[in-house]
Amino acid sequence: MSSYREDLAHINDTGFSDFTEAASPGLLALLRHYRVESGMVVDLGCGSGHWANVLTGAGYEVLGVDLSPAQIELAKQRAPKASFQTESLMSVAIPACDAITVIGEIVNYQFDSTQTRSALSRLFRRAYKALRPGGLLIFDVAGPDRVPKTVPALFWKEALDWSIFVDVDGNAQARWMTRRIVSFRRNADGFYRRSEELHRLRLHDPKEIVADLKAIGFIARVTPGYGSFRLYPGMHAIIARKPPTIPK
Repeated sequence: MSSYREDLAHINDTGFSDFTEAASPGLLALLRHYRVESGMVVDLGCGSGHWANVLTGAGYEVLGVDLSPAQIELAKQRAPKASFQTESLMSVAIPACDAITVIGEIVNYQFDSTQTRSALSRLFRRAYKALRPGGLLIFDVAGPDRVPKTVPALFWKEALDWSIFVDVDGNAQARWMTRRIVSFRRNADGFYRRSEELHRLRLHDPKEIVADLKAIGFIARVTPGYGSFRLYPGMHAIIARKPPTIPK
């Protein structure tokens, strides 16, 4: 499924970076709390590179991965010290690293048809194998409570050169949610170009995710956010650590 094409990538970059900017101090604090003070961080679903730029500024090596070529092009401009790769988190070869971050409901999106629940478990196993002892896997997940109480629900936002309308539908019991996104972006001639994307999310119970992580070998817990930053309603942060000493 095509996602975050040129116009929506631009809108997401300029109009919705506040989430990453607010989460970044808490994320950095978590890395330092667990003594991941340097080394390689792999950012899966890196988007337009806001978090990668923070990481390189803090002295980390960074590999950012995203399925959207438009997002990757923006990320290369924003975080020139980082390396980037256009690929799905379901298939990318994760190098040996000290931390892996997956920020912004990335594990829920169904942009890749192979992104099933069992594939997510395999991603966790690949992450465990790639992380050095004591390394961190930090991500957030949208749970069934992410579905608005009344659906469908309509949200909109606008700026000088764009506007966006989001129609949210879903079923908490069936664990799915969709966002139909219609955007209008002004071009150099002053005319507006319309584009539309449908984003499908598979919703996950965070307790089930933590149980899965623990079965793999992680020390894992659910938190309401990253440091003092609290996630949006229905989102849950998960901190998973590979034990400093691997049992034989």
